[in-house]
Amino acid sequence: MKKTIALILTLLLALSMLAACGKQESSDGEENYNTGDASMDDTRNQDGIGEDELLVVSFGTSFNDSRRLTIGSIESALAAAFPDWSVRRGFTSQIVIDHVLRRDGAVIDNVGEALDRAVGNGVKRLVVQPTHLMHGFEYTDLIHELAQYADAFDAVAVGEPLLNSDDDFSHVADAIAEATAEYDDGETAICFMGHGTEADSNAVYAKMQRVLDDKGLEHYYIGTVEAEPSVNDVLEAVQAGNYKKVVLEPLMIVAGDHANNDMAGDDADSWKSVFENAGYEVTCLLQGLGQLDAIQEIFVEHARSAMDTLPAAGDTSQAAGTEDRTDAADVAEAGMTPLYAGSLRDGTYPVEMKSSSSMFKADHCELVVSGGEMEAVLYMTSEAYGWMFAGTAEEAAQAAETAYIPLSGDGDMRTFTLPLKALDEGEAFAAYSRRKELWYDRTLLFRSDSLPLSAFADGILTTPESLRLADGRYTAEVTLSGGSGKAYVESPAPLTVTDGQCMATVIWSSSSYDYMEVDGERLLPVNTEGNSVFEIPVTAFDRPIAVLADTTAMSQPYEIAYTLRFDSSTVRPFADHMDLQYAEQFAVDFTRAAAPW
Repeated sequence: MKKTIALILTLLLALSMLAACGKQESSDGEENYNTGDASMDDTRNQDGIGEDELLVVSFGTSFNDSRRLTIGSIESALAAAFPDWSVRRGFTSQIVIDHVLRRDGAVIDNVGEALDRAVGNGVKRLVVQPTHLMHGFEYTDLIHELAQYADAFDAVAVGEPLLNSDDDFSHVADAIAEATAEYDDGETAICFMGHGTEADSNAVYAKMQRVLDDKGLEHYYIGTVEAEPSVNDVLEAVQAGNYKKVVLEPLMIVAGDHANNDMAGDDADSWKSVFENAGYEVTCLLQGLGQLDAIQEIFVEHARSAMDTLPAAGDTSQAAGTEDRTDAADVAEAGMTPLYAGSLRDGTYPVEMKSSSSMFKADHCELVVSGGEMEAVLYMTSEAYGWMFAGTAEEAAQAAETAYIPLSGDGDMRTFTLPLKALDEGEAFAAYSRRKELWYDRTLLFRSDSLPLSAFADGILTTPESLRLADGRYTAEVTLSGGSGKAYVESPAPLTVTDGQCMATVIWSSSSYDYMEVDGERLLPVNTEGNSVFEIPVTAFDRPIAVLADTTAMSQPYEIAYTLRFDSSTVRPFADHMDLQYAEQFAVDFTRAAAPW
């Protein structure tokens, strides 16, 4: 009987992969999908883990068959590859967890519950392998949550998401090409729909397209449902070819709600409807990447690489060192030069800290400057680390206790006060784990570009005043950073100086920005047609200016953090800088922008 039921379910799933999954409303008003038998899925939330655990973290899906065939298959592949490790599951989506519990009675741990289970079971070595596609918001949130358990295990390592190295992109491209080879007949466009994100990691989709192109897979196209390239971008590319048919498949680990509705649904804005309305014969393949053996093997290799960074079981040396579970690579960025206390005014200022270890975070930090000396005050919500030391873990293990920097204060927030030689320069500090009684190497860098302008001594910053810019019009090269990497601003940007105040006119590559925020002030566009144009203050050159820009390009408004950097060495009088071609384009831009000058 069980074999008969399993066969029927398999046949139903095979049929569903070639058509959109319909949806109905249940009696309680929730969407009711025919997604398969939840009891066939191993939720992997058992106790009795042992000392070595491999926690597989996924966003999750409420589509039971897809969850079993994708996430479940990845977990099974990892369990087969590492038989000495207990493989357990954690989902990041509480909505999915609650829906599956309410509908099917299946209990799935969220990440916190899975970590608490590991602690309660006495796990000593923990490897966390995400099934995320990229280093996006979900991956970052996972690292932050895991950091709260930094002292709960002897050793922790985190595997990379699916698309990390150039080899990963190449292997994924080969995998999806092999899985769809039967459709690549020259008259069919094979289009993959990714999720998309406003994080910088959205660039993975453009990179995947380049990899496919470089491999000669000219009939393959990549788009996203939430970002760029959009379905309209993909349609435009397909229409440029001589195609009669289109195959749609998700570039996602699972074939869940996005695949069944945004891609293969019957709504007017689904990918299926968009291509059918454009005259193409459309086939929808409801198969997640996690079903492919080649994709599962990539996750196996990423987990193996993470395991290779762990110390051997039972290693209890007092100085843990950087090889145990932290990447102590140089945290300085290209072009950074040390900034010393003499360049700053005495005072206390908020400052941003960059750490070599995702396991060492502060809630917030302050810089105290006094009498030519600097100290950084780290506000900690956790008591995991009892002392710090200005130097390496090896030096700390040999130093007298009087040289240790204690965790001070009480209540919800405690502090470490660290001596600093310079900003914008990585300095070695060691942190002592109370639970494991080990010193861990950390490299910390405190960023001068996060300080308020009032912190800098006279003559340190390049300002309109120090450049002696008279009232008038100028231009300067401007660099935009942040977001998905798709957006850009016109450069050089026009500058207007009036009574010593410098305002830059920022012309975006998109018409979708409805406001910007600079220094807490909300600014509205100065134009009503064409690409979004704003006038923002420039109080200092050659340092990042943090801004927020709100885009309406997504299904709901979304604020994106960017930085703008104006190069003082490129400041030119407006008329002197313009060649004829740029002047003509500039005139067009500003006619469109209805700029006041």
